[in-house]
This record gives sequence, C-alpha cells and structure tokens, in this order.
Amino acid sequence: MFVLLVFLSFAALAQTTTLTAPWLLVYDPEGRPRWEIRMENLIRTKDGWEGEGVSITLFFEGKPTIKVQAPRLSADPLGRQWSLSNGLSGEGQGLKFTAKEAQWMDYLVLLGFSAQGEKIEVTAEKVHWELSGTLELFSAEVSVSGWKMRFPYGRYTEELLVAEEVEAEGYGLAVRANHLELRVTEGRAKFTGVQVARSP
Repeated sequence: MFVLLVFLSFAALAQTTTLTAPWLLVYDPEGRPRWEIRMENLIRTKDGWEGEGVSITLFFEGKPTIKVQAPRLSADPLGRQWSLSNGLSGEGQGLKFTAKEAQWMDYLVLLGFSAQGEKIEVTAEKVHWELSGTLELFSAEVSVSGWKMRFPYGRYTEELLVAEEVEAEGYGLAVRANHLELRVTEGRAKFTGVQVARSP
C-alpha cells in the first residue's frame, strides 16, 4: 500500500488529491471531498491508470450526491480526468440509473442514460450531471404523471423538469409545445406555445 499526496492547479483552482492504492480521493479548495474512487484492482499504465470493480462517490459542498458503480475505469496520471466503460449503474437525486459510458469533465457526462424515480422515468442519449444536482438532458424521453414526452434538450433539478420543443402524449391528447415546466411531485405540467390535437 502506498500514499501519494499531490497538489494540483487547474486554471487557478487548487485541489488536493490523496491516492491510497486502490483509492483516490479529491478535495475541493475548501478541503471538502469532491469525489472518491475505490477499485478492486488498480494498474499503472503508460497513459495513466486502469481500474476494475469501480465504485465512485461524488460530493457537493462535502455531502455525497451521486454514487456510481462500473466494471472499468481509465484515468490520467494525476486522476484529474477519468472515464467509465462497459456499462454502469448508480443513484442520485432520487433517481436510480444505468448508462453505457461515463466521463468526468468537472461534471459527470453519461451516455446511453436510463433512470427511474418514484414518479418519473427518463431516457436520454446524453446527460450532463452537475454536482449541485442539475441534470441537462439531450435527446430525451420522459414518462411522468400520465404524460410521455420527447424533447431535444431539457433540465431536471429538484424535481422540476424544464424543456424546449416538446412533443407530448397523454390523457387522449397530442401536444406540441415550445416550452414545458413540470413539477414532478405535484404532477402539474405547464405548456406554452401549444398546439393540441387528439392523440391517434
């Protein structure tokens, strides 16, 4: 076992990284945990690190917000950037999710994303998940409160879904809307710029 303490500077943002094989813990400038990676196996390569049996916890202001498990991880030599492959699963913000791949880019990027919450189901080609809890959804489909909706871009945070250029079906109606605001816990959808027809 070895311990390596590294001081990193990214665009004037100082962070501290502690590497205790096979664990990697990164702190924010205030000394709070930012993310933690644990692996069953860790291998040093010419390009960085390869890990197997991976478990990741992401933190916001020192509190855990997202947990991810994956078969494989690749990271750069200092652990500043990493990616997950071969399918992964996790939970956060009241959602349990799976994805095909993930990458860390100061936020979590998930590809082939599928998630379920108590009152919502989401699939998206790509998701940007910020540590503060906001999910940006790209090419997404959502089922919630009797509605099935498709849209090219939306944001989901604190159980509020906001989306643009929405196509929705529900309650015998087909709706096209320029803008949607939907509070998941209340089951209340507000469409603006609407065209409504009976669904086929």
